Amino acid sequence: MLISHKGNEMEQTDTNQVNEVKTSNSKELKLRVNPWWLSMVLALGLLVVVVLWRPWDAAPSATDRTISVSGSSTVKAEPDEYVFYPSYDFQNTDKATGLKDLTAKSDEVVAGLEKVGVADKDLKTNASGYRDYYFYNEETKMHTYTLSVTATVRSRDMAQKVQDYLLTTDPSGAVTPQATFSTAKQKELEAKGRDAATKEARSKAEQQAKNLGFKVGKVKNVSDSGSGYGGVQPMLAMGSAEVTDGAAKTLAVQPGENELSYTVQVTYFIR
Repeated sequence: MLISHKGNEMEQTDTNQVNEVKTSNSKELKLRVNPWWLSMVLALGLLVVVVLWRPWDAAPSATDRTISVSGSSTVKAEPDEYVFYPSYDFQNTDKATGLKDLTAKSDEVVAGLEKVGVADKDLKTNASGYRDYYFYNEETKMHTYTLSVTATVRSRDMAQKVQDYLLTTDPSGAVTPQATFSTAKQKELEAKGRDAATKEARSKAEQQAKNLGFKVGKVKNVSDSGSGYGGVQPMLAMGSAEVTDGAAKTLAVQPGENELSYTVQVTYFIR
C-alpha cells in the first residue's frame, strides 16, 4: 500500500511538471505572436513598399506633353532721333588761359546750336582737363582741356542744320550724328516685331504638328525680348572742316534705315 501511494505521488508529480512545461510553452508562444509587434512589422513593411512604389510620382498625362518653338522678326525704319557728340581740345601752358578758352568755346557752340533750333534741354556740355605728366615734360608743362558737347534733335532736317553749323566750329571729335530710335519709336517697332515673331512661332508649331501627327494646344509659357538694333555710328576724329569762300562744305546727313530684331520663345501643350 505504501509503495502504491508513493507511485501515485510520483505520477502526480510528473503530471504537474508536464502541465507546467505546457503552460510555459504556451506563454512563450503567446509572446512570439503578440499582435502589437506584428502590427509594427506590417506597418514598417507597408511603408517600405510605399516608398519604393512612389505613388505621388504620377505618370505623365497627355496634357503634360509640350513643344517649344521660337519666332523672330526684323523691322526696319528710318531713325527719328539724332545725337551729336562734337568735342574741342585746348592746350596752353597757362592753366587759367586754357580754362578761359574752353569756356568761351562752350558759350559759342551752345549759343550757335540754340540759334539753329536745338532746345536748351537737349544740350549737354562736359569739360575735362589734365596736365602732361605722362612723359613729365618739364619744358612745355602743357595743360590740356577738352570740351564735349551732346546735342539731340528729332528730325532729319534739324540734324542737317546742326551738322552744317558744327562743321564751322572746327570740331576735333565726332560730327556725324548717331542715328537712333526714340523711346516711343522703339516701342512702336517692338510691337510690330512681337506681332510678327509670335505669328512665326505659331506657324512653326502647327507645321510640326502636321508633320509629326499631333495637335497644338494652349500656351504653357512664353518669353520674349528685343535683341537690339544697328544704326549709323558717329564719325570720330574728323578734324577741321575745309572752308571755301568763308563757308564750310556741307556734309549730307544720310541715316539710312536701322534694324530692330525681336525674338520670342513659346511652349505649347500638345495632344
